[in-house]
Amino acid sequence: MYLPSPKILLLLAGLTTALSGPALAQEDPTSLAGALSPRVLFITSGGYWEGIGETAEAADSANQAGAETAPELAEAAPASRGYYRLIAIRGADNKSQVFLQHIALTPDGPDLALSIGIDEINTLGGYVTDMRPEDSTGTATQAGFAAYIHLKTDPSVAEPETWALYIDEFGDMQVERSSN
Repeated sequence: MYLPSPKILLLLAGLTTALSGPALAQEDPTSLAGALSPRVLFITSGGYWEGIGETAEAADSANQAGAETAPELAEAAPASRGYYRLIAIRGADNKSQVFLQHIALTPDGPDLALSIGIDEINTLGGYVTDMRPEDSTGTATQAGFAAYIHLKTDPSVAEPETWALYIDEFGDMQVERSSN
């Protein structure tokens, strides 16, 4: 498993502070854009998720508590919903690191719920040249997310490799080299 360097973690902490939080949600967009680190290469978002992991957690809690049915506990759990955000960051060694984030939609505005490194991309040691969501309409009809990540592991090669990241309605992620 890839563990980001302390510098990347500090960068992500600063990025998280700059891109989320109720206090900054009301700031001027120009100020928010100026607060981004120059190491942020690309940010794209899309799709949506609803209560990922809550059903399994509710079932585990119900079993541990001796409850007869997990649905009773799941109904009591607060509903959560949000969208996905994919971020490419230029590391100190000029290689890119890609992170997938779950952004929760809360009454106080968007809030970072989860941030994980994409090991399948990060271990390649390349640099990202572009990232795009599969669907740019802004209207997701079903839960999940898909994006294409273009990267080069060899700067002398003219065309970048294309990788596909898919997340299904259950939150299961698959990352693979694109076949087209």
